[in-house]
Parts: sequence; structure tokens; C-alpha cells
Amino acid sequence: MEEYKTHLKLYKSFDWCSTWDGNRYDIVFYGVSGYTGYLMMEYLKRIALKCTPEPFTFAFAGRTVRKVEDMKDREFAGTQWANTPVLQMSYDDPRSIVDLVKSSRVIINVAGPYMATQGELMVDMCIQLGVSYIDISGEIPWSLRVLELHKKAVENGVTVVPSAASAGGFPDLGTFICAKKMREEYGEELKSAICYCDGGGAAPTASGGTLKTRATMASAGEEVRAKMADPFSLGGFIPEVDRWGVKKCSIDFGTGKAKLKVRSQDMDANISKISEDKRLGVWRGPHVYAYFDTRIVRRSNMLLADLANRPYGAAFNFMQYSLLPTEGITAMKGVKKVSVEEEEKALKAKGAYYAEGEGPPLEELEDAWVGYFLWAETTNGHEIKCSMVGRDGYMETARVAIETAMCLLFDKLPFKGGVLTPTVACGENLLRRMVAGNLKFRLGEWLPAEERCPPPWPQ
Repeated sequence: MEEYKTHLKLYKSFDWCSTWDGNRYDIVFYGVSGYTGYLMMEYLKRIALKCTPEPFTFAFAGRTVRKVEDMKDREFAGTQWANTPVLQMSYDDPRSIVDLVKSSRVIINVAGPYMATQGELMVDMCIQLGVSYIDISGEIPWSLRVLELHKKAVENGVTVVPSAASAGGFPDLGTFICAKKMREEYGEELKSAICYCDGGGAAPTASGGTLKTRATMASAGEEVRAKMADPFSLGGFIPEVDRWGVKKCSIDFGTGKAKLKVRSQDMDANISKISEDKRLGVWRGPHVYAYFDTRIVRRSNMLLADLANRPYGAAFNFMQYSLLPTEGITAMKGVKKVSVEEEEKALKAKGAYYAEGEGPPLEELEDAWVGYFLWAETTNGHEIKCSMVGRDGYMETARVAIETAMCLLFDKLPFKGGVLTPTVACGENLLRRMVAGNLKFRLGEWLPAEERCPPPWPQ
């Protein structure tokens, strides 16, 4: 009741610039006229509305109402959700931002590329009005902009969760589960962890939105690109030390100041080449989201240390790779990195190119699956594995975002307020809800090859 009174007071403080109709929904999905909106609606229909034990309300929103209504009609015509409300919001109309946020308990913003928008206006208003915020960004420049609001979010007790997607979600959640198990079983923290990413079935080509996001990041200025290249750009810095435990540093000759050196095992060079993991007997190569996910996991390690004094490990190292088939190693060693323009040209030549707002329909991805296979080791050498297998990566992004929202709405959460990762915000609740939606999960081993297939749709 006190929380309700506080929010009511905050709402009234913006009455002068609001025409809010008084209707409030548990979740408002913003930016759902394109491919990501299609996936969000499909996940609602196929999984969330069937598997979520708590009833919840939702609405859709976008800059152009007609486009959102067309998508809604296509997805929900003839169902009990056919009349789901559609709201309008544009960043160049501040009043519409206030109205949208007032209409929500949780906002899921899927309108990217985020770094090309004024999305922090929405995030800031969510913090002002006590509304949780989620997005599915895989963009480090955007994450850095949102992090500027962390202190304000902490002070207002509002949870902001950028990067609630398959990238930013699964590798970190697997690390969290492994660390928790080893702490409970041996009382030890993790020394290191590796996530191996795999997949099969029909390979989904990049959607138009994904290609635009990559192009936007590739065109970023030098200052932004320098931040993107920092392995600890999102926090969690662990310096190199000498054999006596003294932190190493170098001199920045531009400023004359000493700068702590990053440990060699944390450098991006380790995840940029093909190599063999002799301990596990697998070959590995670069993964498209490894540079992003490693930074997310390091941020979680820092947040868990700061908020609960329970980091994954005080000197924890995390790496991520693609799991490679042995027979393809020779061929892959000669493959060079391609630009967004080259990737787009190749997709067009195969007839598999999608424009912005478009992507492969789920009917073409029926047998597609993605898997995340974690291996971790404690400071005293105890080892653990876990694995998670879901449907194609795009659908799994919808899963992580929507189930994160369910956690924020209904679960008792470990922390309140701040710009958090999905794992830190939700903890085990997130895994529990995803498994209830038929995600395959195994702790203690990697799923055998015959079980690495997409989980069935809930009946």
C-alpha cells in the first residue's frame, strides 16, 4: 500500500504534462511493429500465456499505431486477446513518453538499434515514475548510456534491465547457477568459467534489425569504439598482478598517469581465434556475441560482489566461444571476418536477405535450436557443467525478455533498484520460469547429442 501511495504521488507530479487515461497494464511492449514484435507476440501466444501461473495484462505500443495494430491483428485475430490495447509513443513528444510509462508496471522496449534512438528518455521517465524497464539490446554503447542512470535507479528503487535477451542472458545465468551450486557444495567460489555456444536445425539468417544494429555499431566514432574494445567496459575490472601479488601498471604517455594493466587471460584476443580446449576435448572459435557476453558476466560478478558480497569469484575469469565440429576446423581456419555489407550481399545472393523489421518466420525454424554449454572450475579445482537448450536464438530472446518481466512483476527478488543484468535482477527465478516454458536445462553435465534439439511447444 505504501509503495502504491508513493507511485501515485509521483504520477500526480507529472499531471501537468499528461493525458493518461488511467489504465495501467502489467507489461507494455514498445516498438512491436516489426520482426521482434512478431516474436514477442508469438512467445506470448505459444508459451507465456500458457505457462505463466499468474494472470497478467498487457498492451502494445509504438511510434505508428497503425503498424502495431496490423501486427496485433495478424497475430491475435480470433483469439481472446484480439482487442489488446495499442498505445502511441514518440521520443519527440515528451507527453507521450509520460503517458506510456504511466500506463505500465513493466516496459519491454524492443525498438532498436538502441544507440540510434533517444531511448534514455524512456528509461529516465521509468525511473522517475517507479516503473521497471527491460530491453533486448546487445549494444555496448547503449549499455554505457543506460549505466549513467544507475545511481538514480538505485536511489528510486527502480530496476532497469538492459540486454534481457539470449545474448546477455543465457551465458550469465549458466555461470550464476554453476557458482551457486559450487558454493553450496564446496563453499568455494569460481576461478574460471567458459561458455560454449552451439546450435542446429535450420540456421536462422540475420534479421534486418540485426544487420542494422551491427552496421550502427560498426560506424561508431573512435571514442565509442575504444570503450567497446575494453574487456571491462561494463565494470568488474580485475588487474594483472605480479608473483608477489602487487598490481601491475603501465604509464599512459599522453597523460603521464599510471594505468592498471588488464590480465592477459581476460583479453579479447583469447576469444578471437580457433583453438582446442584439450581439457574438454573440443574445438572452439569466435562467437558473434562473445565480446558482449563476456562484459555482461563481468558486470554481474561486480554487482554480486557489491550488492551481496557473493561474487562468482574475486579473481574470476570468463570466456565464451562457438563450439566447433572437429571435421570443420581446417576449413574454418581460412575463413576471414566479413563486414556487414559483405554479409548483406551474401544473404541477397542466397535469397535469404531480410529488410529492416523483417526476419525468418517461425515455420522455417521449426527444427532450429541453440545451446549454451557451461564448464566452470572453483579455486580448489572442483569442476561443474551445465547446459541449456532452447529454440532458435530469436525466439529465445523473446523468452528471456518476457520471463524477466514476469520475475519483476511477481517474484521476490534479491535486489531492488539499479541498472542490473537479467541474472542479478532475477536470480534463480528466471531459470525456473524459463524451464516451466519448456527450456531444456541440465545441471552436472552437458546434454548428449541426441537431446540437442528444440524443446516442444507447451501443450
